[in-house]
Amino acid sequence: MPPDKRQIPHLDAFRDASMEFDSVYGLLAKSCGLSGTEYWALVLIHEGVATQREISEQLCLSRQTLNSAFKLLVRKGLVKLEPFENDQRSKRASLTDAGTRFVETYIVQTRALEEQAWQTLDEEEQIALPHLLRKFSAALRRSLQQ
Repeated sequence: MPPDKRQIPHLDAFRDASMEFDSVYGLLAKSCGLSGTEYWALVLIHEGVATQREISEQLCLSRQTLNSAFKLLVRKGLVKLEPFENDQRSKRASLTDAGTRFVETYIVQTRALEEQAWQTLDEEEQIALPHLLRKFSAALRRSLQQ
């Protein structure tokens, strides 16, 4: 039997807001012609994250899902994968010249939109929002692990 909505009235609003939030970030990726996974992988590579393993951990994605996105990014000429000298099994992800231009054209532009939207929040909201989201995520993660 589903819980009585009067007992947890704000949870449904939070879920709706969370889905809307995910949808907006999906639109950001789509505006660049990328899937969400491709978009976030490019962002992380641009920020210096070097391996698919690190990226999959940060994005909480399976390696298979990320590997599919990387194949597309390589095919599009945006990313190259090169083995590390001391570990041929692991590959370093880096932007190609076209990838760097793409990031500068699209990702930097979407980052500016993100920053502009962030500025609509007052300082207290900017501090509270990530704190509350992490607190909720940690509590939900603990529940899932039990």
